[in-house]
Amino acid sequence: MDIKEYSANMKKAVESLLGEGYEIEEKVISKNNGIELDALVIRSVNDNLAPTMYLNSYYANYLDGESIREGAVRLVDNYRDAIPEGDTDMSFFTDYEEVKKGLSYKLISVERNNTLLKSIPYFPFLDLAIVFYYSLDRTGIPDGTILIRNTHLDMWGIDKDTLKDDAMENGPVVTPGRYRDMISVLESMKKGFEYDPDDLEDLPPMYVVSNAKMVNGASAMLYPGVMKELSCKLDCNLYIIPSSVHELIILPDDGLDDVAGLKNMIYSVNRTQVDPQDFLSDSLYYFDRESEKITIA
Repeated sequence: MDIKEYSANMKKAVESLLGEGYEIEEKVISKNNGIELDALVIRSVNDNLAPTMYLNSYYANYLDGESIREGAVRLVDNYRDAIPEGDTDMSFFTDYEEVKKGLSYKLISVERNNTLLKSIPYFPFLDLAIVFYYSLDRTGIPDGTILIRNTHLDMWGIDKDTLKDDAMENGPVVTPGRYRDMISVLESMKKGFEYDPDDLEDLPPMYVVSNAKMVNGASAMLYPGVMKELSCKLDCNLYIIPSSVHELIILPDDGLDDVAGLKNMIYSVNRTQVDPQDFLSDSLYYFDRESEKITIA
């Protein structure tokens, strides 16, 4: 059974579990980097939100032996968890003065998002695009976002320069930037990361730059002061490795003599370790602390 057949069968199973009062639609959702994901969009007559339930992980479990009904039960539980308590009134989204309080921005690949960029406002930055979104945290939906499209600008009666100015001002407030040394990041991810300090003493210090949520945090390198503060801490210029759309790895420029090798490593890791949806760039970037400019190395 391919994922299209699986989607149709999951829809029937979910309809059976939820009963009356729900509309369920099969959709293919276009995501970052041209990735398309199969999903069920579930709308209750009692709610004005329709969560999108992506099927890829459920399908993987099906291939590992999980039944359609078992997957549907899990999906319904996850759907119910995704519905915020109380009513969520989205009528404010037509009022730009309200929307701009939750605006932020992220970085995506230009090369891999040519089709998407035709329908959304963006600004080029090196080989990347600065794009904009509204964070749904303020509505009680953690980690939910709405990508800003050209049709939104028409609805609000604003131009993309106004959008950029407001998002650039508000982004660091909505999703504050931060940097942490690599070991502390690994410890937080592994909950007790164990290592031998002797194994690391010959390595240069490495830092991770992202935002407080570690989601779409590569844009934090454009936040005022983040890269400058880190370069002052390390007392040198910085190499910036685009680990993913979510975070960057920072290396001090302490006389690195194998820039080509570092670029080859980025290319290889992007194709073996990074989810295609999270890919940002194959480029190596460079921050000059005197000019405070970021360039491609």
